[in-house]
Amino acid sequence: MGFGSFLDIFKQDDWSEEPVARIGQMLELGSLMFAYTSGVIVEGKEDANPQSELYDRDIRINKLERKIRRRVISHLSIQGSRAEIPSGLIFMNVVKDGERIGDYVKNLYEVADMMPDNVDRELYGKYLNEPTAKIASLFDKTRECFAESDEEIAGQVIKSAKKAGRECETTIRELTTSSLSTNDAVCLVLILRFYKRLMAHMGNIATSVVMPVDMLDFYDEPEN
Repeated sequence: MGFGSFLDIFKQDDWSEEPVARIGQMLELGSLMFAYTSGVIVEGKEDANPQSELYDRDIRINKLERKIRRRVISHLSIQGSRAEIPSGLIFMNVVKDGERIGDYVKNLYEVADMMPDNVDRELYGKYLNEPTAKIASLFDKTRECFAESDEEIAGQVIKSAKKAGRECETTIRELTTSSLSTNDAVCLVLILRFYKRLMAHMGNIATSVVMPVDMLDFYDEPEN
């Protein structure tokens, strides 16, 4: 059973504007966290203020998640109708992905402490420049498709996330048999694994725009 498009579900729900905006804020914070972290790891920028640039923003993401959940529960339990249940389920699912994005960026940042003292930036750039740029672009497109209920952009996000994820996995397999030092190989594999998870969570968010509620996060599996 399908529930119609994301736009069809939300266009009559005045209450949904606030959660949609807050999810956009979660993604914006995640994007800023990623920009800071990738700058430190890939570009070698100064790790000047991780508390405000990273950890404080993650706390804000967690607070937004709780606010959205409370808003959904209070609305559906007090004044919501049966027709609004699908939109409530969408919000509860999407905020989970938004919160996990913040956690994975923090995990990514922790890899910096494992990297060699004299990092070969050219080497790391060879493996990381392209996927780093793709993730930055995915953040922008994911925010846009969700805020605007744009099915075309959502489809682009899903396809890009799946393709880039496969490319990360291919590179990981290459690294496991490379002649790189153990330190470099392990750090690059960890970074690419976290990159792949970030892409997957943004792809999950995009599914909420184009998939029925019962198929959220399962866009690459056949429906039985």
